[in-house]
Amino acid sequence: MKVIFLIRLTCLLLLVSPALLPAAARAQASTKDTISYTTTCVGTTITFGSPVFDSIFFPSKVKWHFGDPSSGYYDSSTAKLPKHMYAVAGAYNISLTVVNGPDTIRILKTLNIVSPMAYSFGPDIFLCNGMDTVLTAPAVTGATYLWNDDSATTTPVLRISKSGVYTVSIDGCGVSDSVGVFISDTPKVDLGKDHIMCDSANLMLNASAQNGQYTWLLNGNPLPSAAGQLITHYPGGTYIAIVDVPGCGTYRDTVSVTYASPVAPAFSLGPDTLLCPKEVYTLTANLSGATAYDWNTSQRGSSIRISNPGTYWVFVDYQGQCQVTDTVIVRYRGDRPLDFHDTAICMGSTLSLNADFGVGQYNWEAIPAQRDDQNQTGQATYYVYRPGTYAVTASVGQCVYKDTLTVKFDDSLKVSMIKDTSLCNGEEFWLQVNGNGDTYAWQDSSYSASYKVEQSGVYTVVAQNGCGKDTLQATVNLAACTCQLLLPNAFTPDGNGHNDSFRPLHVCEMKDYQMAIYDRFGELVFQCSNPAFGWDGTFGGHKVPPGSFIWMVHYVNTSTKQSVFRKGSVLVIR
Repeated sequence: MKVIFLIRLTCLLLLVSPALLPAAARAQASTKDTISYTTTCVGTTITFGSPVFDSIFFPSKVKWHFGDPSSGYYDSSTAKLPKHMYAVAGAYNISLTVVNGPDTIRILKTLNIVSPMAYSFGPDIFLCNGMDTVLTAPAVTGATYLWNDDSATTTPVLRISKSGVYTVSIDGCGVSDSVGVFISDTPKVDLGKDHIMCDSANLMLNASAQNGQYTWLLNGNPLPSAAGQLITHYPGGTYIAIVDVPGCGTYRDTVSVTYASPVAPAFSLGPDTLLCPKEVYTLTANLSGATAYDWNTSQRGSSIRISNPGTYWVFVDYQGQCQVTDTVIVRYRGDRPLDFHDTAICMGSTLSLNADFGVGQYNWEAIPAQRDDQNQTGQATYYVYRPGTYAVTASVGQCVYKDTLTVKFDDSLKVSMIKDTSLCNGEEFWLQVNGNGDTYAWQDSSYSASYKVEQSGVYTVVAQNGCGKDTLQATVNLAACTCQLLLPNAFTPDGNGHNDSFRPLHVCEMKDYQMAIYDRFGELVFQCSNPAFGWDGTFGGHKVPPGSFIWMVHYVNTSTKQSVFRKGSVLVIR
């Protein structure tokens, strides 16, 4: 008898407010009967919630009070995840009441709304690679700290080892300051070898370093340049680069670059090159009168073989008197193929297709054929004037790439969506955009042609295609309905007299009832206008296979005069 008494007592206590429970019972209920919130900052929109809804999916009633009477109408809400903004800092008593059938749960919480704490982290911090630092927030006894980095630090002190802009929230409200931490790579300042350049063969010196600040000297005199690179000119001399990197220190290097006759001849390694994967390329320094070659690789001679991407340069001795130089960048195309996507554009527009893999041969094909000047252009770029299917074969070096796409033409953007509707609490409802839009952007930045509605409100979507864009709005009202249609989620049409048909579990006050059931291919398998009749699991006189089917029901609630739409799925079990 004692055991039974204790069980009944526990069940009874869980039906009342956690604030009224004994300490032991409150501890048991605290994992579920709590209130969550996104921030505690004054003047900031707060989203409220509760884990109680993880187990009570469709409560009979939800009522929030935010303890903020100055907000008038907005001091309460019936949404499961309401939003509220407090205009004045202070302590607010929040309550949540959830009715689930015969049970009522009431949760109370006092929330301290605060202004962002005035605090300064000081100046930005500069570090050198491999170093770290700590940031210290103001110490508040018993406060919870949340830094904006990806660590799990919950204390006033945060250790940092990577660049970023950092700030912290104290008890859910961010402080008024942030600080930048910038970590630089250790500089490697190398101006290269000394050179005697041919007259007019200007040479660029490079002392670039991450976050560097630059000073240049020529023969001991400052030059009016604060850039990381410097072009040398006749007559040249001794150049010094001084690079100050905050957090790392000061670095310098010296090089002698002088100029001599004769005037530099025309010299070039050619254009930058894009190669195919695994292709070996020969880079040649063609210059009549050349006597020596100094490449930035271990190879020597007038030509080098390249099998890796990079920047390649050479100094060529001309007639044994001076040098000329040039640089070329070699890149490799990745292993990925051409990647065109089917698309649609507005009628009268032109679509440019670019298959540029570098110097090569490009063969295009259009079905149906376009104008003669477009069918075989031989160019990497192709212009589409009409709908059809387009294919390209790109031959670059030893590599061949192919791709195909289909292009549709839209006359204009034509989209529509229901403007407003009223639903019962707990109903599953999706807003659906109909028409020829290519992309959709809803008010919460989600992207889909449909949107699941879970609370009352105004919903906005921007639909767009190649011809333009349009903004659609729908107002959805959720309310507690006296007539809520209940349908089973599975039935067994085996003829044994038990659960043999799919129909409403009870018929409430309704009119204009319509039910439609579809298979997974979207084919209509059953429909009726009498809620007393159900589906027997057949289609066309044959038993449907076991599986899931989609049902849709429309009716008018005769007491509220509201039009109701419900949608769900039912499982046929055999």
